[in-house]
Amino acid sequence: MRVSTSRPAAILGPALMVLDRLLCTGTRTRRAIRGLALAGRFAARGDNFTFDPDGVYTCETIEVGHNVDLGYRPILMAARARIRIGDNVMFGPEVTVRGGNHRIDQVGVPMIAVDKEPGDETHDRGVVIGDDVWVGTRAVILHGVTIGRGAVIGAGAVVTRSVPPYAVAAGNPARVIRLRWPLNTIRDHERQLYPPERRLTPAELAGLADLPVPRPAPVTKSLTTGLQAR
Repeated sequence: MRVSTSRPAAILGPALMVLDRLLCTGTRTRRAIRGLALAGRFAARGDNFTFDPDGVYTCETIEVGHNVDLGYRPILMAARARIRIGDNVMFGPEVTVRGGNHRIDQVGVPMIAVDKEPGDETHDRGVVIGDDVWVGTRAVILHGVTIGRGAVIGAGAVVTRSVPPYAVAAGNPARVIRLRWPLNTIRDHERQLYPPERRLTPAELAGLADLPVPRPAPVTKSLTTGLQAR
């Protein structure tokens, strides 16, 4: 939109500002009403749950834990499958999580007309997002995917396969780039956050052993240290 400082904009400016405030007040009221109406429809939700009322949700198939922020205008859809989100999860803007799928294997039937048996997990799988996960802006998570605890999904990633705990995944299709920390740090992080019965098992930790870990920061000497060494 191009804006000029000449009249009549200069004259109408104050009046338009008042009108804009009134419209914003109406929008906030509408969003608050819609948010309260939607909140009670989720299959389960924990404390401190933040979501955008203007997002798209199949509420009855979505379970959300404590301290979850679904970000700005997400799309979470699963007609029959379940979307399960753990505790302490945050989404960037416009994330899509899609449980379920359409069958494309039946001859002589339009895909839109193909029916599925109730509970058909082969073609109608859900999505599980573990605790302490960060999903970046406009990432897409598709059916059958499990995002492990502590994982990070990069902006714009298209996740078609499960992501291990504490892994950083990005790209289209998404692939694991590295772990957030070395295994010893992950063990220490788990000890600080979770009781023994909820920590990753030795077998789960062993499954992370072959993944790349962050490179240590290069050690650089300060100018003062260098001069003293001379």
